[in-house]
Amino acid sequence: MSAPLPAAPTFSLSQLRSFLEHSAEHFLLQNKSITEGDVEFVRNILSDHLQFVTSSDNIASFEDKRKQLGPAVQADALAHEHEQAVVVPPQGFSSVGKVLSSAGKVKSTPSRVTLMMSKNKIVPMESQSLTALSILSSPEATKYVEDHNKDLEIESEMVRQMDNVIQHYTETEDEIISSGIGLLDGMKMKGAIPFKEFKKIFSATRVQKGFYNSKEGDIYIRTEYTVGGDHSYVAARTANYYYNCTNPAFGFGEEVSLDHYNYLEVPNKHSAIYCQHYNFPSPLSDREAIMNIVWKRISEKCIVVAYYPLTSHPNVENKEGDAVIRATFHSVYKVTQLDDGFVNVDLGTHINFGGKLPKAVVNGFIIPNGNRAVSHQQCYFMNSIHLEDLTKEDGKLLGEIFVNQIKTARNRGGWKKRAELGKVGVDEFLYISVAMRELLSCHPWIRAMLHEISLNQIKAAPTVHTALSDMKDHDAINLAKGLSTIILSNTEAPAAVDHWIAQNAALEELEREYAWMRSFFVEIAQFNLNTSNFGLRLRVFGGAVLSMVDLITDVYMTVKFFNTEGEEGYGRINAWLICLTMAVQIVLSYAQNRKKLSVFFQYTFFTLIGFRPALDAYRVGSGSEQEDRHLISPLQEMSWCKGIEMVFEAIPASIVQVYALVLAKEKRVDALVSIIISAATIAFSSSMMSYDWDTSPANRNAVPYFYGFVPDKALGRAVCFLSMMSVTFAHVLLQTLACALLAATNSKWLIVYLSADMALFFLYKIVRKDFFYYPNLSGFLRLLFSFIERFAIKTLANFTLLLNARNPCELGGLPFVSSLIISFAASFVSASLYSSHYNEGGEDTTKVSDDTLKAILASLYSVWFISGVVFITVIKRNYWPTFFSLDTASDYNKRFFVNLRDDQDEAKSSMFSCHLDVYKSWGDELMKPWTLENWSRWEEEIPAWFTDAWVESVPNNYIPYNWRVKYKKTKGRVDPQMRRRSSVQQVKMLMGEVEEK
Repeated sequence: MSAPLPAAPTFSLSQLRSFLEHSAEHFLLQNKSITEGDVEFVRNILSDHLQFVTSSDNIASFEDKRKQLGPAVQADALAHEHEQAVVVPPQGFSSVGKVLSSAGKVKSTPSRVTLMMSKNKIVPMESQSLTALSILSSPEATKYVEDHNKDLEIESEMVRQMDNVIQHYTETEDEIISSGIGLLDGMKMKGAIPFKEFKKIFSATRVQKGFYNSKEGDIYIRTEYTVGGDHSYVAARTANYYYNCTNPAFGFGEEVSLDHYNYLEVPNKHSAIYCQHYNFPSPLSDREAIMNIVWKRISEKCIVVAYYPLTSHPNVENKEGDAVIRATFHSVYKVTQLDDGFVNVDLGTHINFGGKLPKAVVNGFIIPNGNRAVSHQQCYFMNSIHLEDLTKEDGKLLGEIFVNQIKTARNRGGWKKRAELGKVGVDEFLYISVAMRELLSCHPWIRAMLHEISLNQIKAAPTVHTALSDMKDHDAINLAKGLSTIILSNTEAPAAVDHWIAQNAALEELEREYAWMRSFFVEIAQFNLNTSNFGLRLRVFGGAVLSMVDLITDVYMTVKFFNTEGEEGYGRINAWLICLTMAVQIVLSYAQNRKKLSVFFQYTFFTLIGFRPALDAYRVGSGSEQEDRHLISPLQEMSWCKGIEMVFEAIPASIVQVYALVLAKEKRVDALVSIIISAATIAFSSSMMSYDWDTSPANRNAVPYFYGFVPDKALGRAVCFLSMMSVTFAHVLLQTLACALLAATNSKWLIVYLSADMALFFLYKIVRKDFFYYPNLSGFLRLLFSFIERFAIKTLANFTLLLNARNPCELGGLPFVSSLIISFAASFVSASLYSSHYNEGGEDTTKVSDDTLKAILASLYSVWFISGVVFITVIKRNYWPTFFSLDTASDYNKRFFVNLRDDQDEAKSSMFSCHLDVYKSWGDELMKPWTLENWSRWEEEIPAWFTDAWVESVPNNYIPYNWRVKYKKTKGRVDPQMRRRSSVQQVKMLMGEVEEK
């Protein structure tokens, strides 16, 4: 008698399919109205169905159809016919529970598939491009594609298991996962391990540090990085230790034999036991590690992959006399999906290779290999992204990968092969990157351009006016030559690329089509700037040599003064000025590097030997970025050091030397040469500061209405800089001569002139309520800082024509021009007073003749006037009003805030670093609504700039009332010793989860 039929289901066939695909547990969560009887019915149907699809005949049928449909068809596509996914064991894996021998590996035909990371789907990828470029049809490219697809077949099945199949874990496997998470949490504890920072290969690496316990032989490595795409695919890649696809830049294929990678056992779909052999340099013995790899999804957006060390396995036998030593390898990857389309990978590793190892082996072999493995992962996922999926932020990492590819390729041969191998590196990059393969199909000339850029040779090249659609290889080569030439005229790579793109129509079109292209080119330009035969060296030694020669001539003149009877006083003044300059620069170095004293002492040494200008220029030219411990950026530090040098040494020393020359009976040539060198140094430093700040893309993007007067074309920029330098050179000599002549005639007149000029400026600022400088200081410190800054910037503007001083936060436009006119007139008045009132002081002094004085002034006036006219003519006319503006610092910052986009919260947040006086007249209207509207979102997201210190700087009435109440509970805004997010209890109080006792 047959069993009674179950009751008819109360759900549709589509719901049944959902049940079969996503498991009973998931189905129940999504369909809470389903009854237990319905579930029992489906389980009976599912049981019969599973018996059908798992029978040997049907499995054979599936395999036959799989071969007929071709390798590009995935198991999920076949499973659709039978309403149930078929599990196909990945390559290298046996069926569940079967133990493989040490050498057991499974080879299979690769699928022509690749991963579209951001869209979570698999699409065909051919080994040859549509354009049939030779590099894309080369054996190397074809091999790379085949290996890529072998790995992808394995990893795609892992992803299916992670996303769609319920996994059942043993107690041991859960302990392995927990142990891995515990290892990672322990490494994150502050002070638990005395980590040392490692050099990061790619900027996407947030954390890269390690520690070696030389007594016990324990090695700890902690890494955190981001990649683009889906977290399941990233986790599958980390769990697939047997991958074939390797980037040529990392050289795995050359250094490690695949025979040393062995799967020993595959207990289930989420676990594998693996053995790895390490070849150590003689006389050290080789090492071998056995590990159990387990992955587990711990949340919807997070998967943990743990590597747990095992002491033995039946398939690994240590024969008597075997020199292999057992190593322990404990590691964990925590892979988390971020909301912006990126994946965060948190990696912690603890290795012990069986005892103490020489530090040379650890530092030269083990740690670099660990870092290289991390970088290989980043490269793999970056290179898997399709062209249409690249974002603006991806360009930086793509450029870093390009540069790394070239550097590694060049290291394979000697200097003579450098150019040829650089092109090989370019070609490797083109065939390993899916996006670049697709870009070549649209713009084949990109290859010729990148080849020429890799040569980094300085050659004359015309501006390319060819449209993007008409570009050919010869146009691309000219484009590349232009970049190498432009790099020489810029301190920063972003400014060079900005200049390069602006003068070539095709590049402007290319950037509009691909937003990531600019940041990609910036990384290449930075690399070329660092490695150029002339680039960085010219930037470092161009201005630095001038500064050092100026210092040498000043020391020479100081010694000369001491050795000349009656001029010892000049020597003492010069010596004090040099010492004062160095002392102030050392104080700045301490403020900048006080948290790392070893760097401070290095900077002090370079300052004392007069090599500080070269060091600052190198840091800016090499692309050094501001670190957390720094107060200001490298560009700001270089500008401040130049300003200190000009204010405390170059300008006063020039006045002293001109004064001594005017009074001297015998006019020495060496004194005149020293004065000219000092003037040239001041002119170059001032012009370079103005040029660098104005051409900086960051400044132009943030404050486009003030920065940007320098033309975009190469010729215009060259003429602009030369005219700036020549007019400043003439102005420096006129102003120092005016001061020297007044001092020689009557020193009281010089004091009256300088004091009156400074007093008028201070009075103007006080009347406009703009005297206090913008930093958020208080009390006497604010007054002192404002006085020093106003005095210094006024002195620089008077003597050096520093164009940045026209900024409303400094002098302002009209005060700057007024200062210029007064300084110009002072030279004429002082010469007239000298001619009519100077009395010779004795036998050792003599008066400069009127004819000589007129000739000098006429020459300097001519240079000043002609250079000034050229400068005004060549700059962009829409920036002329900035020279006559009456805006205050408050007006300037209001315009800055208004011009920011809604998504530029970080830039807007910088306004609170200013004193309340800067924005109190308009803050309630503009800033207060912004903070009130977004505060809750910031508390949830916690952006990097949203710190306790920043919150402390925000006025109370700019913070929503409910948050002010919660802050008051935790005393976060009352007691500075008790920080708002310093403990778990305070966080709970803040979120209202517990009441304050």
